[in-house]
Amino acid sequence: MPVIKAFVSSPLLADAPLAALGAATERACVDLLGAQAAQVQLVVVAAHAVPRGCPVYLEVQFRRNERRGAQVVARFMDVMEGALDACFGAVPRIRCFSEDQDFLHARN
Repeated sequence: MPVIKAFVSSPLLADAPLAALGAATERACVDLLGAQAAQVQLVVVAAHAVPRGCPVYLEVQFRRNERRGAQVVARFMDVMEGALDACFGAVPRIRCFSEDQDFLHARN
């Protein structure tokens, strides 16, 4: 798991260094959340219109466990904020959701 979805205003995607964002995201997930690199899923979605709110919105879902407390998730958000700002030139809105493993079913 973690599944990371970045919704980005379309004009910000032009020439954005997505490979660098992918590497930074994987590094943050592995180093801070203790995820396995092969399980990190990053999807960048072009938002054709953002009439309200931030032009970059990050939604993160990950399995809840004892290693992923509030301080760890706060540090993860700090790192992701910097990576997204460096990639798109905009400070993102970030939402993290820890999922109870008893109610999470996944494949591939």
